[in-house]
Amino acid sequence: MQQLFPTLRECSVADVYSEPPPEGAHVFMNVVTTVDGRAAVRGTSHNIGTETDHALMMRIRGLADAVVHGAGTLEHEGIGPGVPREIAEERVRRGQRPQPLTVLMGGRRGVRLRGRLKELGPEELVVFVPADASSEELSGHATVYTTHSEHPDPREVVRELERRHGARRILVEGGPTIYNAFLRAGLVQELFWTLAPKVVGGDAPGMFSGPPLPDAPVVLQLRSMYASDSELYLRYCVAEGDGT
Repeated sequence: MQQLFPTLRECSVADVYSEPPPEGAHVFMNVVTTVDGRAAVRGTSHNIGTETDHALMMRIRGLADAVVHGAGTLEHEGIGPGVPREIAEERVRRGQRPQPLTVLMGGRRGVRLRGRLKELGPEELVVFVPADASSEELSGHATVYTTHSEHPDPREVVRELERRHGARRILVEGGPTIYNAFLRAGLVQELFWTLAPKVVGGDAPGMFSGPPLPDAPVVLQLRSMYASDSELYLRYCVAEGDGT
């Protein structure tokens, strides 16, 4: 694996994204797409990246106090919560809890837990859904917050996670409509992007599918770039002002 920017060097996966989490409130997102900007291959994002991408995903997740997913991602792909043991041990040494909080955002159809999510409890799983969505299945498994809007407001999600759960570093893992909502809310400060050397075409969802941003494009500044087997791993910060 090579680092291409800001310096050129050989490195290992363990060297990447190894710095401590930023101080204070921080919202960042992790995205994987094909070269033509598609966020799914055969219906799932898991088919896009390599094992290196999956390993870096765990390292990025390890920086977070809470990890946010949309109910659509849960329904179509499933969600494997948490980080592996070695990253959990790194977190403890940094003063974090071993596992990040898992957070789900759902619409009026509610949230149906699958797989390992059913093993979590209210201290490990937080769900935001509209007040008229069914949440009976979540009893005993999750802390549930309701909203009177059709979809949870990202600002409210961030505010409640920080105020009630002490989560100041919040990672958004998708899908595209959730990415879009957090961008439009002006909450995102960093973007981690894996660019896979694949092209699929068709009408698969794009990276930020949804309404256009209300004012102007979000301007990004490159912080780092790595490469492995033609797959690129880019880290951007959101520029202040006009990005010049």
